[in-house]
Amino acid sequence: MKKNLRKIFAPILIATLTICSSAVVNAADGDYVFLDEDLGVESYAIGFRQGDEELAATVSGAVKALVLNGTYDEIGSKYPDIKDYLCLSADDIDDSDIPEEGSGDPDYTFKHGFDLDYPPYSYLQDDGAVGGFDVELCQAVCDYLGWGYEAVPFNWEAKDMELNAESCDCIWSGFTKEGREDKYTWGITYSNNTQGILVAADSGIETLDDLAGKIVGVQIDTSAADMLEDARKDLADTFAELKTYETYTVAYNDLKAGAIDAVAIDMTAGGYLIAKDS
Repeated sequence: MKKNLRKIFAPILIATLTICSSAVVNAADGDYVFLDEDLGVESYAIGFRQGDEELAATVSGAVKALVLNGTYDEIGSKYPDIKDYLCLSADDIDDSDIPEEGSGDPDYTFKHGFDLDYPPYSYLQDDGAVGGFDVELCQAVCDYLGWGYEAVPFNWEAKDMELNAESCDCIWSGFTKEGREDKYTWGITYSNNTQGILVAADSGIETLDDLAGKIVGVQIDTSAADMLEDARKDLADTFAELKTYETYTVAYNDLKAGAIDAVAIDMTAGGYLIAKDS
């Protein structure tokens, strides 16, 4: 299944974690809301195979160049659910390790590995093309360096298999660094995010304690899932069930259908799904 998807679509922490001011704001729109209590804050970075330091440094340097020339903020402005979580600023950029524009090998094609259903960071659009903040930023990096770009979308739980098989050069798709520091060579941290609990506004669920005896959905192999299996296992143990899904879109649809009571999801992805319905 993963190979077929690729055949179809291929043609087409920083030391101190900076938390944006809106990161813990209660996000409400229409019939669904985030609880005021969140599960925790994380940072998103670019994960490369261990040992790929030179490639990680080159891509990270190009991202810095895009911060300085305004492209990073310009792309962010297209995604209102993300822009307030972006953590890079031109004032903080050291330009000593930025590659020159067009200095990359023009015969090289960078293979961008990402979750095929993780809006607004990466996703398949209605017309079958790939989109999302991470996709556009990676494409801009390739344009800056003079590289070719190849999209490698996959189901999220297959990410390590795809990376280790060299089907892709990186995992760049709202990828959390915390807890994985030693598993990958990490590129630049470019966004912060908060994991929250999404519920129907009329559910009567107002606090994390109210989740006791409820069915909570989460996408498999995500930071929210990791939190509920480890750091917040005490909370998950109060649930009637922690139900896993291949994608957050399916989990959200089950929430709307009343099949589950809540979704543990990062606030950018949840905010996007809410806004899409409004």
